[in-house]
Amino acid sequence: MNKELISFQEFVAGYNSHKFTVLVDNSKAGDFVLSQFADKHNKPAHLFFSWLAIVLIIPAPIVLWIFYGWIFALGSFILGLAIRSAAKKSAVQFVMQNMLENEDFWEYVLLHKGAEIQDKDGNEIGSEFLNRMAKKTESGR
Repeated sequence: MNKELISFQEFVAGYNSHKFTVLVDNSKAGDFVLSQFADKHNKPAHLFFSWLAIVLIIPAPIVLWIFYGWIFALGSFILGLAIRSAAKKSAVQFVMQNMLENEDFWEYVLLHKGAEIQDKDGNEIGSEFLNRMAKKTESGR
């Protein structure tokens, strides 16, 4: 079965007209936000909230438990988990926003299998860029 191949412009037009669905890999989204191809304005917020979540999940509950009691430690831990979850969701949104605005970022995410494009029927859509890269790799062997 041959995949439909699209260009970046076709991707943007298809996504905006709801012809395509994009499934972003949650576990890779944070790495893409911090990549050199991503919009630099999203990086500080992602770094801040990721580290805040780490601090609120691990060291803060220990300190709070020692000095203030278990209820404050538990509150810190729960708040850290909520912030961590929100940071992951916002990273996925940053990736989607950047994929629609920047062709280099779109290619980077697809090259590293960080997102999958599907049509309304759930069929996977490929990119012309990745197809060209695969042909170059095959001809180089």
